[in-house]
Amino acid sequence: MKKRLSILSLAVMAALLLALPASALPKVGDVAPEFSLKTLNGESEIALSDLKGKVVYLDFWASWCGPCRKAFPEVKSLHAEYADQGMEVLAISLDRSPSPAIQFMAQQKAGFPALFDVGSKTAGAYGIQSIPSTVIIGPDGKVAYSMIGFNPGKVGEIKKTIEGLLSQVELPEEKSSEGSM
Repeated sequence: MKKRLSILSLAVMAALLLALPASALPKVGDVAPEFSLKTLNGESEIALSDLKGKVVYLDFWASWCGPCRKAFPEVKSLHAEYADQGMEVLAISLDRSPSPAIQFMAQQKAGFPALFDVGSKTAGAYGIQSIPSTVIIGPDGKVAYSMIGFNPGKVGEIKKTIEGLLSQVELPEEKSSEGSM
């Protein structure tokens, strides 16, 4: 019975994602669709507009997705490499309930927020038709890169995109004790 429900859940999610109009796909240069999602534990909410001026790496995933699990270490690595330079990673879970995603994220010790996309509304706004999917948003709020699936051969291209976008980020200046007597 549990297996049937799982298969039915996957079929329903696939049908919902495939029913999206092709015109919903944001293209490079399009303004990224705004969203506001709660964290998996429901304790806080993050809006894309709160991150304007930063590079935002959106990782659309689900705990049951094998390729998502395979891609996750690379997402963690990108976060570790670029977080202090002005990049934010948001892992947007398309799980049916937050429980399995919470468990997965706890095991991964990711260090970045995981959000719960109730009813896949944000995924729909981004035209996500399969997972994992990546969307990188520049500090200007526009889509700079998108990729469906996980391809380790694209990591260099992703890094080049991120580094180019980070050159546009204005980091807050550190306060110096020099000359402040």
